[in-house]
Amino acid sequence: MMTTDWFRSQLDWLEENGYRTLNAEQLAAFLDGGGAPAKSVVLTFDIGTAQRGDYRDNIIPALKQHGFNALFFVVTNAIADDCGAENKVCWQDLRDWAAEGVISVESHGVSHPDFSTITTEEQRWDALTSRQIIADQTGREPIGFAYPYDSYTDGALRVVESIGYRFAVAGNTRTDRGVHRADPRRYDLPRMYPYSNPQIYPAVYAAYGKTFGELIAAYSPAAPGASPTAGIGSTTTATAVTPAVNAGSYFSSCANIDQIADPIQRLYAMERLSIPPDITKETLAKLSAPILSKPSCNVARGNFPRGIVLHATRGTLQATLNEFQRPLNTSVHYVIDRNGQIYQMVPESLGAFHASCGGSRSVCLPSCPLCQRPDGTFLEPYLQSIGIELVNDGQLGHPETYTGAIFEDYLMAFGYRYWEDFPPAQLQALVLLANDIRARYGITLELVVGHYRINYKTDPGPALNISWYRVGNPAREPIFSE
Repeated sequence: MMTTDWFRSQLDWLEENGYRTLNAEQLAAFLDGGGAPAKSVVLTFDIGTAQRGDYRDNIIPALKQHGFNALFFVVTNAIADDCGAENKVCWQDLRDWAAEGVISVESHGVSHPDFSTITTEEQRWDALTSRQIIADQTGREPIGFAYPYDSYTDGALRVVESIGYRFAVAGNTRTDRGVHRADPRRYDLPRMYPYSNPQIYPAVYAAYGKTFGELIAAYSPAAPGASPTAGIGSTTTATAVTPAVNAGSYFSSCANIDQIADPIQRLYAMERLSIPPDITKETLAKLSAPILSKPSCNVARGNFPRGIVLHATRGTLQATLNEFQRPLNTSVHYVIDRNGQIYQMVPESLGAFHASCGGSRSVCLPSCPLCQRPDGTFLEPYLQSIGIELVNDGQLGHPETYTGAIFEDYLMAFGYRYWEDFPPAQLQALVLLANDIRARYGITLELVVGHYRINYKTDPGPALNISWYRVGNPAREPIFSE
């Protein structure tokens, strides 16, 4: 989906607009808190197919022409010992290009496995073995890792970090596509894909409807007062991502987006929405990282929050975000990752489909505290609450194989003894977020409830002790207190 002419025109645009490339060491130093030029990009290539001619005859010469360098993430099984073998990039090619300062050789694994489907041991073997092979072949240990298929689990992030990689890249893992100094998510850095096709070029898929230059302007952290720059083939000025200024405009935008048949185009259009944070500036300043916008169009009009419903994802962060962005599906206002990173998916003034009685009060628990109006008439819980999902696997059927933090519930309140525990960073973010919501809407602690108080569910489970002392191993004081 990338022609030689398009590739060269994009490199031309970067040079003409004053951009500089960072190599792997410079990127790692930036992630450690160091500086970088104001207009910096990192060019990455994943090498796993037999396209030596493209690299030798087009990519490497173009990089040299512009004085750029790039990160080559290689699948080690796809790199040949013999430079004449089946048009494969060979190890001598990589050594030569690295010696010239054009590239650094980083890891894309041994055989390109999907890290969301293999075991922790298999993840460790693949990431570690590929690192050793690259070090043996090039004389330099790689410091960056690219997840095959851009797919990973929270456990994979920890595996890659433990092996000694200094950063890792994924794909469209967050709406915020810029990489920040001392980025707290250095093991799932976002990437943009400026591919196109002859029908829409110069618009690119990485931000459907934008040119390459407009893509950079929309997703790059800009200096105060900086003006956007026109893109390749564009006669107009690039515009920043347009925020949804109120619930009505967001709802209307989603109604238009839901008419887009192509799922990829629909996703790109939806991610161009923006959700200005609802929480106060005071709470934002206390969070360890900015709230990231990850818009969902599974919304309902007219939310009047008088409670907060807490959920556990029972799956990975990325799987959860994907699920909530899928059309005609469930959704939630906030997702909190295990490292404390918060994602907002729906404006608080709209309903998110996180807790429902399916249109009938009898479907929910008789004791549900958020299933009726104050006058006793039925009202769906998602129209009177804020939904918060915590990334957590829930009950553990085989705790002996789990390497993370475990809570042992002596009471077996939901019929299970072992549960994945909630890490301190995640709980700290939850308390700050929930207390901010409570203060703005006057929500009492009694109406901060688990999903199991609404429906016949078990999440978020006994490991999340909202306002009571946790009995089990380890015991814990209540998370919230008045």
